[in-house]
Amino acid sequence: MKKKKFTMPMPLWALILYTAGVLFLILCLKYFTIVTAPLLFAFIIAYLVNPLVNFLEKKLRFSRGIIAAVLMVSLLFVLVFLLVSLFPYLTDQVESAAVKFPELLEKFSQKVKVFSNYISDNFSEYVGSVDIMGSVEVMIGKVFTNLSKVLAAAFSSLYSILLALLYLVFIPLISYYFIKDYKKIQKSFFGLVPLRIKTTVINKVERMDELFSSFIRGQAIVVLILAVLYSIGLSIVGLPFAILIGIAAGIGDIIPYFGTIVGFILSLIVGFAHFQSGQKVLLVVLVFVIVKGTENWFLYPKIVGKEVGLHFVWVLVSIIIFGNLFGFWGLLLAIPASAGFKMFANDLVKFYKNSKFFTKEGK
Repeated sequence: MKKKKFTMPMPLWALILYTAGVLFLILCLKYFTIVTAPLLFAFIIAYLVNPLVNFLEKKLRFSRGIIAAVLMVSLLFVLVFLLVSLFPYLTDQVESAAVKFPELLEKFSQKVKVFSNYISDNFSEYVGSVDIMGSVEVMIGKVFTNLSKVLAAAFSSLYSILLALLYLVFIPLISYYFIKDYKKIQKSFFGLVPLRIKTTVINKVERMDELFSSFIRGQAIVVLILAVLYSIGLSIVGLPFAILIGIAAGIGDIIPYFGTIVGFILSLIVGFAHFQSGQKVLLVVLVFVIVKGTENWFLYPKIVGKEVGLHFVWVLVSIIIFGNLFGFWGLLLAIPASAGFKMFANDLVKFYKNSKFFTKEGK
């Protein structure tokens, strides 16, 4: 009797290839250099802008080249404006924070020590000796000092200025060619796919594009809105360095919850040290509760959409695993990579449930 030859099912092949692709991407990002940075940024810009170009191409009846050129020139003006006005302001803010933060940290430390002594005196049998500030002072002080040095060097070094100017020219220029030839690149890629699986691959890539574009474009918009809302809310409360902390809290949420946690901790430290009233500190807490609640209940569902469809536990586990295995880039890619993995895993489960092994026919 002839042995039946085992053939690996297509969904399993797809899952393996997708996993290999994610690992290869993380490996490439680990060797992220000044040379490869413009290419990566240019590709991301082209990917984000492509739907807008498609829309304008249909509505205005202009060529992709003209639309891409107008958009990239506009982007260049925005980048120049940010470089000239916003970045120096942020640099001054960081340098000011580096000078004043140790003083605020000392005030916070004194207030916390009173609380720590109270806990130690009254509940020593449960908690022993409480020292909250030991590592916090060193860690946060180093963060602000090093950050100020980096930003100051970035704006004082001639090499850094020339590099920034080159980025301002090359990133929009490379993005222009990516956008202009986006359809040709896509057609060339699909032209390499074997004809027998071409339809399946195209459908799968379209599904992945919907998934990733929903997350990447949506997350970018949400992050910018969060940065604005945190900055406005903390400024209204009167928190020192409100804009700096608000931008850090918003942009830091590129890694889910990371920016909010860091911004919240910094805001509490600065708030406890600066404000004489506990009500003001409660207002700081209220700002984070309102903004984060707005994100979870309105912004994220409306802007990012339900396509990502990851449960909170899945998100948490993904961040922990990817972060431990691959560091910063793992944290950054954890959510979109896990969403794609879930999509391919669902296809594999569906294939299994339709197989003879699972159904009654296999008996």
